[in-house]
Amino acid sequence: MAALTASMESAKAARGETGDATVHDLPQKRAAKNTPAKTATKKAAAKKATAKKTTGRKPRSA
Repeated sequence: MAALTASMESAKAARGETGDATVHDLPQKRAAKNTPAKTATKKAAAKKATAKKTTGRKPRSA
């Protein structure tokens, strides 16, 4: 581990890095607004999903 630490220190010195990195806070995300068009498509998709029934896989014959 000592060799790895020494290698990292020499690489940082070669790049000119000193000290710790600076950390920036990310901006807060805004809440999404609910639009009537999106809710209508969700309802239509839900109706289509319930109406369509797929047949299951047929078992193999012995």
